[in-house]
Amino acid sequence: MGESVSVDHAERDAIARAAMARVDSFFDGVFAPLDAWIPTLIDELRLHAKTGLTGAQLAALVEPAAHKILDFVDRPIYGAGFCASDALVTEGNPLAWWQGPEKSLLASSTFGPGKAAIDLERLEWYRVPRETGERHSAGPFVDYLCSNEVTITSTVPVSVDGNFWGVVCADVLVGDIEEQLLERGLGLTDATLVNLSGRVVVSSSDEYETGDRYRGAQAHAVRSERYPFVLYSD
Repeated sequence: MGESVSVDHAERDAIARAAMARVDSFFDGVFAPLDAWIPTLIDELRLHAKTGLTGAQLAALVEPAAHKILDFVDRPIYGAGFCASDALVTEGNPLAWWQGPEKSLLASSTFGPGKAAIDLERLEWYRVPRETGERHSAGPFVDYLCSNEVTITSTVPVSVDGNFWGVVCADVLVGDIEEQLLERGLGLTDATLVNLSGRVVVSSSDEYETGDRYRGAQAHAVRSERYPFVLYSD
């Protein structure tokens, strides 16, 4: 009897870990074009590091690469761009960002100096890479800044000689994550992907919706080794 339970547990664990590997693979694919872009971006930014950039100059510099990422066919990337530190952009919008099928440029009056400015250092997708020097996936959250959709924002810090210059970013809508990971199959009949704050990203259970606090503490759990997610299954 004990041997049967052990085998069942081992099989269950193997299935859950294989499912988590598919989640990791999905996000590996989101980060791939960002990682490929960084060396070229650094070379381009070095030319302006001493004098600084305006928001308009940054947008002109970033646009071709951002459009290329939006055309990336391996993952359903909805938005892409670069958010610069104030060490680089001294005037205007520090976020050069394009999104949607039309590759629309985000034009916001809420950036820059003054009381209406958004404090980028408080936003998780910017703050965590700046503080840790590591890539990060933030969310799910309603992205009122850009798409007004429920989003996961993946970012990689760009630092040169110990100086933080900003983050390269890519957005994936949670609806597309659900289609890619749940509807196409994780090999689990009941699975819930949760961030490290305990909020549900996607779930195959009717009990949970995106953004809910996960309460199923007794479920089988597998944590990603690379990203801030845990996969729970019953």
